[in-house]
Amino acid sequence: MATRSAAIYSGKLISTAMFEEIGAVRNHADPESLQHLALFKDSISEILLIEGLYPSDYFRAEYSHYIVVHTPLDIKDSEQNNEWSHRFSSRCGVSIVERIGGWGGKGSGCGSRCGSGSGYEDGDRDGPIYVRGLMAARGSKVYAILPYTHIHLAASKGASFPELRPVSTRNRIWPEILPEIGGDKILDVGCGFGRLTLDVAENNPDSQVFGIDVYESLTAQARMNAEALGIRNADFRTASAYALPFEDGAFEMVYSFFMLHHLEDIPMGLSQIRRVLASGGRYLAAEPLGHHHGPNYSGGDWLRIFEEAGFSAEVEEREGAVIIRARKDE
Repeated sequence: MATRSAAIYSGKLISTAMFEEIGAVRNHADPESLQHLALFKDSISEILLIEGLYPSDYFRAEYSHYIVVHTPLDIKDSEQNNEWSHRFSSRCGVSIVERIGGWGGKGSGCGSRCGSGSGYEDGDRDGPIYVRGLMAARGSKVYAILPYTHIHLAASKGASFPELRPVSTRNRIWPEILPEIGGDKILDVGCGFGRLTLDVAENNPDSQVFGIDVYESLTAQARMNAEALGIRNADFRTASAYALPFEDGAFEMVYSFFMLHHLEDIPMGLSQIRRVLASGGRYLAAEPLGHHHGPNYSGGDWLRIFEEAGFSAEVEEREGAVIIRARKDE
């Protein structure tokens, strides 16, 4: 096996020049959002086939996942994204994607917990193509769509690879704290692409759930994800944590996940969160321990910071993370 990231077939390097274009990618991935690839992998893209080609030419009800060959990403090689650049930024990009909804979806997504293998109907087979996990920028060309089969699954058993610590920590901690998040109006501060916001919206179908992030490309992608999944009780807005666009006391619940340590002025951010909380409202925050950027605060440090911001709080240190449960007492 060659060490170069371009695959080899019959002695020739595989590149996009070996394929004919069959479609293009619609999403909101731009250079800013592509700096967050570990999170972007949860986002949804639409594949737009060229005229004369149809989804039923490539997709079948019995397959939930597919291999897509597409234009490579244009991202810089660095210590933190070296794996991503080797995987997606050489002569071609190759993604393993999950088909979302039924054959066509038609904007009536089944929600992220339904899975791609359910709800297929013959009448939907030539509707929009929504997929999760397509690591391609907006406007990228698509060259091949192949079913992911039992052969691939068997070959992947026992596979070893390094896992990013923040991602593994999120995957472990988030399911445990998700049931604690509830209320009629809920706010996610620093929502990114909206993956966790949509989890909360699905878990609280009678609630209004809002997500804010400072980057328009991220909130636009979050809105697309919600539309494709058919989640209608989530609203995404572009705004700064230092100037939340909501009235005083608007929310019963605010939460953030691995967000506060990104702020240059944490007390200012906390003052805004406290402002939009109703009296007795709760704020649940998770912050990383021992990470590679931002302040490395202990649980005791976070407790002090929250109390100085006017919250009553308690902290719980876990492997790789600290969970802060705070309340606005007035």
